[in-house]
Amino acid sequence: MYGRAQIIADALNGKIGRLISISGARYYYGRPDDPRWGPIGAWVADEQSPFSDDAELDRLGSRVFATEQAVMAHHAAGDFDVTILRFPGIYGPGSILPADWGFMRRILDGRTSLLMPDGGLMLRSRAYRDNAAHAVLLAMDHPDAARGEVFNVADDPPELSLAQTILAMARALGREIDFVDCPGWLGHRIYGGQIGFHRLLDTTKIRQRLGYRDKVPLLDALAESARWWRDNPPERGGEVEQKLGDAFDYAMEDRLIAHLLGSAASLDELAVHVTESAHPFRHPKREGEVWTRDSSAKLMNTPFRYPYALRRA
Repeated sequence: MYGRAQIIADALNGKIGRLISISGARYYYGRPDDPRWGPIGAWVADEQSPFSDDAELDRLGSRVFATEQAVMAHHAAGDFDVTILRFPGIYGPGSILPADWGFMRRILDGRTSLLMPDGGLMLRSRAYRDNAAHAVLLAMDHPDAARGEVFNVADDPPELSLAQTILAMARALGREIDFVDCPGWLGHRIYGGQIGFHRLLDTTKIRQRLGYRDKVPLLDALAESARWWRDNPPERGGEVEQKLGDAFDYAMEDRLIAHLLGSAASLDELAVHVTESAHPFRHPKREGEVWTRDSSAKLMNTPFRYPYALRRA
């Protein structure tokens, strides 16, 4: 992805007719504040979205882009046909990127309250390992549609939020957990590089041109991933955990949880005005009946957090 693909492409020149190259969407696209996104910043990224081209700001992303350009130059020169598949973070059994382990270790260690940055509302496109492999096979099976193209690869939308993802994995292990909202920057200090901005990929192109659909449904993929982490836990303090940058300082987390819950209680006391939201249309009513307020106000006026129920379709 960061240069090896370029070396491989050069070495295969004159020996092959087609090359399907795996690239990385995780680092490819520009930073959220890249001015090329426009005045409101990053959106759902398609294959034409701004790329990382400044090595000073994004060393890995700029190398991914340079490698893609070098590999695709072989296609333009007529050396061989090229297809590039951009993968996001890959998860599932055998995962090299330990994105879920920080949360899974806490659940397996019996933690029932987890700090959840920004309410766990972060959205990120990912690909289950079997689904990523399926995308490669589709590119092999449809050479005409794939020739000279770049495709984003990710599990079918809609994406689950970070909190929904962790909740689904916990419940696959028969565990119930509670999330305590915290600022995103605080979550980054606790969980390391797995917390950040939304990263969403538009996968319309591969679904329309190659007929991509998930081979493994999302909740099944998360359940299998959770069971694999349970049965194959990495060494405590070893290489996998060092990749995360996670201190697993449970005493500190308990202090933060107590402080955040106490602060939320204080805020509830300070916000003395209860919102009464009305339905936008006046409904017919019987004689003497009072016009009722919207029932959703009852929910929104009560301090609430995840978990919400997840229901299989």
